[in-house]
Amino acid sequence: PAEEEAALGDVSFIRQARRREYWRRPGVRVLLGLFVLVLAGLLGVQYAVTERDRLAAAEPGLKPVLQELCNVLRCEIGPPRQIETLAIESSSFNKVRSDAYRLNFTLKNNAPMPVAVPAMELTLTDGQDQPVLRRVLVPPEMGASAPLIPAGSEWTASVGLAVNNEGQGGRIAGYRLLAFYP
Repeated sequence: PAEEEAALGDVSFIRQARRREYWRRPGVRVLLGLFVLVLAGLLGVQYAVTERDRLAAAEPGLKPVLQELCNVLRCEIGPPRQIETLAIESSSFNKVRSDAYRLNFTLKNNAPMPVAVPAMELTLTDGQDQPVLRRVLVPPEMGASAPLIPAGSEWTASVGLAVNNEGQGGRIAGYRLLAFYP
């Protein structure tokens, strides 16, 4: 009889039935449920950390909880970064002297809330629209006195630049300007 039971244990449908029975035990079900809850909680924490700036701006009541979370994880809560709500309304790049230029631009915030001032990437191009020189301007370099642009408003900046890149200044024929968050 013991040999017959051992032989029956090797049959595939009996092995499958025993596996299914194992996963249906109440203790295993409780552990799986707890595991799912822990994973869902971790996903919620990850979302809160990733979107902390937007959550704090949209729901000010959450800011103390997010601040405590950031204290533990060594992060900071700042103004929201929503590059899709910013538009470059106007820009100009003018030669002042042989090696000096002035960049002027206006950013418009179309969001219903204040957003962080972005960095700007300036690419100087030649006559064939090929990049000659690329420079990233961070908010302090652009004279940003506040770290954010108020809701529905415009922010204007004027930056003086010296271009002295081994005679590349004579090849500059155009420029491209791009707003982004580093």
